[in-house]
Parts: sequence; structure tokens; C-alpha cells
Amino acid sequence: MSLGISYTPVAGSPVYDITFTEFTDNSLPRTYSGDISYGQSVTGASVLTGPAYMQKYIWTISAHLTPSKAQELDAMFRDWDLDRSNGQSAAVGIIDRTFGSEVNSSALFSTPPSYVYVSPSITLVAFGLSEV
Repeated sequence: MSLGISYTPVAGSPVYDITFTEFTDNSLPRTYSGDISYGQSVTGASVLTGPAYMQKYIWTISAHLTPSKAQELDAMFRDWDLDRSNGQSAAVGIIDRTFGSEVNSSALFSTPPSYVYVSPSITLVAFGLSEV
């Protein structure tokens, strides 16, 4: 069970590639965006609304990394955020092998990373991604 993210900044380097295998609990990090709704019209007819495409995935990642990999994630986020703030089309690549069929997609940071010191060899990281 693994989830990998990668990003190459507009500048071309460095190329970031981080794989998560040690999640903090048994929750799977991938779910659906929930952009549809169901209701009834004034005449009692069923009404299903939402975008005219399949629902996107969202990932809530909470995992243990080495301190050096946590620093790499922070550098990846900062480079992604710099490209985004400069109007670039910035998206990370994601390969999700945590549940069912493998998902290969692109995503944006929807929640910036946060970090918790666990031990000299472990840093807890938590962040969110939204499929684009």
C-alpha cells in the first residue's frame, strides 16, 4: 500500500518524488469530493444535481516520513506554491496504490502541509490534495 506524489517546478529542477507507505492510522487517504446533491422539486420529482463529469478524488494524507523526506515535501510545496502564485499551471502527479485499482492523476495542494516532530528519525506530515 503506497501513495506517491511528484512535482517538477517550472524552473525544471529539482524533480521531487515522495512515496508514503507509513500512514498514521488505518483510514484510507482517498475519497470522493461529494460534489453532487439529491433532492426533490416542488412537484415531488427527484432531482440530482452536480457537475457533468465524474466526481474528483480528494486525498487526506497523514503519514510518517524521515526528517529529510519531510523537508523535501516542504520544499516541493514551496516550489509548487511559487509556481502557482506566478500564474503557472501547477499540479503534482499522484500514483495511489492504497485501495482498489491504481489511480494515476494530477492534483493541487488543497491543505498545506503541517509537520509534527515524533522522534529524531520520524516526522509526522499531514496535508490535503484535490484532483484536477
